Amino acid sequence: MRVSKPCGDAHDAGASDHYVSGCDADVSGHCVSDLDLAPLISVVIPCYNQAHYLGEAIESVLAQTYPHYEIIVVDDGSTDTTSEVASRYPDVRCVRQSNAGLSAARNAGLKASRGQFLVFLDADDRLLADALQSGLNCFQGDPECVFVSGHYRHINADGSARMQFPQRQLEVGPYQTLLQRNYIGMHATVMYRRQIFEIVGGFATSLQSCEDYDMYLRIVRNHSVRRHDRIVAEYRSHDASMSMDAARMLRGVMATLAAQWRYINGDPAHVRAYRTGIRINRRSVRVPLISYLRGSLQARRWPQAGRFLWTLARYLLVWLHAVWLDACLSVRLIFGKSPPADSAQPARQAVRQAKSPDS
Repeated sequence: MRVSKPCGDAHDAGASDHYVSGCDADVSGHCVSDLDLAPLISVVIPCYNQAHYLGEAIESVLAQTYPHYEIIVVDDGSTDTTSEVASRYPDVRCVRQSNAGLSAARNAGLKASRGQFLVFLDADDRLLADALQSGLNCFQGDPECVFVSGHYRHINADGSARMQFPQRQLEVGPYQTLLQRNYIGMHATVMYRRQIFEIVGGFATSLQSCEDYDMYLRIVRNHSVRRHDRIVAEYRSHDASMSMDAARMLRGVMATLAAQWRYINGDPAHVRAYRTGIRINRRSVRVPLISYLRGSLQARRWPQAGRFLWTLARYLLVWLHAVWLDACLSVRLIFGKSPPADSAQPARQAVRQAKSPDS
């Protein structure tokens, strides 16, 4: 695994502050003023019945300080006005398909795109104005880097500011840290170099959630990545977001981690990180659900509270699988071998469950 230095070090080494800004110098010292010489960035916005937020997502891209981009909206079989909203913007290309899920929508956008770099923005989220420029800056001076990531902040459903939090430092290398926790957090903070998809393939359509987390792990295991500390995106919290389905999220995490088992089996440090990841995620994915459930009960919104309670019940079943796998891994680490029961069985079952959104 090859790991680059944080992006700040690239500037310290003498890289220019901007890839393209008027007539700035590029990394080789030449003047860059013609947009034909600037890298094209494709921003892919998959959308399924989020037309009421889509306009904000598109306009956040149109407001970028970096001028050379394309916007591709993938209408994933929406039954609302998603295509109509996209058609209001002359510079937006809209790809329509039957509903196939988030991974398939992202793959469709990837196929339709032309950029040397790609950003995937969910339709209910927003980019900040310097997001694309910040991503390009972070790539400077490191041709082996295949993706960069930044920081984000939370907003409410109406777009107002919500909880903010500091960016945590990586305790160990990116791969081991990702086994422990998804330090990237929000997919829109990531900018990919196009060539990496030719190596690792597209997003896993077998997963119903955490397909971005799966992609990070597949890439970081063997390739160089970087991160910077600029806030480049806003994550919108609302009761219809995928993160509200704790059962679905935990199934996705379990399946994503299970896919890494064959690469870490026999490495105690990675197995410990893997076990830590299970522990952290089985706690963290329920936090937004419980918060909204409490709010629904306090506001006496009984139908909504009932839906959240049902989701919590489904989550508990997946949680039991996670607890059992945690115990098996603990035995393995203590005694240096697997317990009589197959410790990988819950992980394989999580993969099967992840293929069914309501199993």
